[in-house]
Amino acid sequence: MARGGYRAGSGRPKGSVQNIEHKDGRIVVACTQQELEQIKKLAKESNKTTSRFIVDTILATTK
Repeated sequence: MARGGYRAGSGRPKGSVQNIEHKDGRIVVACTQQELEQIKKLAKESNKTTSRFIVDTILATTK
């Protein structure tokens, strides 16, 4: 039986995940379907993920 990750040369290269900020916080926001679509559209226009767009927008307005 093949065991993924145990073969020589398989898996993530050593050092490939250095200097990556791991994201473990989570916020759930309730909105209407129309609001969700509008947020997704704005995020796409900004070339950002929906999550990154929301975080950046909120932090920019609180400074």
